Amino acid sequence: SMNLVGIASRAGVNKTCLENLINNGEGSNQLAKKIGTRRAYITKFIEGTVSPGIAAALGTSREHSQELRDKIGREGAIGIIIGLVCGLGSLED
Repeated sequence: SMNLVGIASRAGVNKTCLENLINNGEGSNQLAKKIGTRRAYITKFIEGTVSPGIAAALGTSREHSQELRDKIGREGAIGIIIGLVCGLGSLED
């Protein structure tokens, strides 16, 4: 299995959270707290449905978030969750 310790550390969550997200498409309370949404909404996002909480985390409307989710698929959705918890959008140079 890949070494997720560095990414988990950057995200401020434990490695198991990321493994469950990547392997099983499951949200966790740790991930949800970082993004400001509920665990079930992360899982639903991976499965294909955008909740208001996920849209808010993305900073756009539910409609636009759903369009994005439909285009990027499951793997893309997992990548977005990892990006959100790592704060990739707010990193400074």
